[in-house]
Amino acid sequence: MRDLTDYSVKEWLTATPLAHRLRRARNRMVDRIYRDRPGEGQAQVVEAMRGAPVAAFTVAFNMPDAIAFLSDAMGRFLPGTPLVVCDNSTNAEARAAIAGLCAARGHPYCALPPSPYRGGKNGSRSHAVALNWIYANLVRPAAPRVFALIDHDLIPLAPADLAASLAGQPCYGLVRHGEGNAAWYLWPGYSVFDFAAVKDLPLDFGTDTPLTLDTGGQNWSVLYRALELPRLRMASRQRVYLADPETGETEHFLLTDRWLHVGGAGHRGGGPGALARVRKAYDADPQGLITALFASGPLAAG
Repeated sequence: MRDLTDYSVKEWLTATPLAHRLRRARNRMVDRIYRDRPGEGQAQVVEAMRGAPVAAFTVAFNMPDAIAFLSDAMGRFLPGTPLVVCDNSTNAEARAAIAGLCAARGHPYCALPPSPYRGGKNGSRSHAVALNWIYANLVRPAAPRVFALIDHDLIPLAPADLAASLAGQPCYGLVRHGEGNAAWYLWPGYSVFDFAAVKDLPLDFGTDTPLTLDTGGQNWSVLYRALELPRLRMASRQRVYLADPETGETEHFLLTDRWLHVGGAGHRGGGPGALARVRKAYDADPQGLITALFASGPLAAG
């Protein structure tokens, strides 16, 4: 959150600092109310993950195919890492399909309480309250030694050791920066935490609008601000391209370390189609897909 001294005279004249603080107070109240609501399967997940060496949590949202893809890829490349599926879907049929998939494949599953942001107009806040609920009701009581937050459409394309990525650090992941300031945060779609290092901190995965930080940005003031980013190892970030064999056109994606982010599978116009195209390429050659991504177009900073 910006300090009061950081606001300009013009911002003070338009009551911008007051508006920001009122919005923040409202968001915190909504979070507190939501965190107190029970989720179906909550106790079972806590028991299953209690003291686990590592646990990966993903927020499902109306895309059973995304969960199936993530499940298959993690089973291939991270077979020892349990995938905990926390369902924030607004579509009842999608929830049923995701629950059935998790039951069939043995993934711990928790149906989150209905989101207070169900109109589809505030995806960042919906994601944030879901993550805060997960941290308060699943991660903290289960206390896995390492926990990771993974987007439901972030697909591993090579073996990965989430716990080893920390190697003495409190956190690891994909860094994102604020605009016009020094603030930064880890994208909660790919972030890993040492539970012992953060368990006494009031982690908050909310947005920080004044600092232009999206979901997870509130942890700038809680955790990241005290860290020296240049001294930390963090995830790589590249823009990669995949050719559509039917049209010959290329589509760009984000590759962070060796995880491919299909991007917006739950909401953007071409999301489900993009997921299907990447899935088709993966099924044809899981080991070779990462080579195809590198070979299919130029690389640039994402």
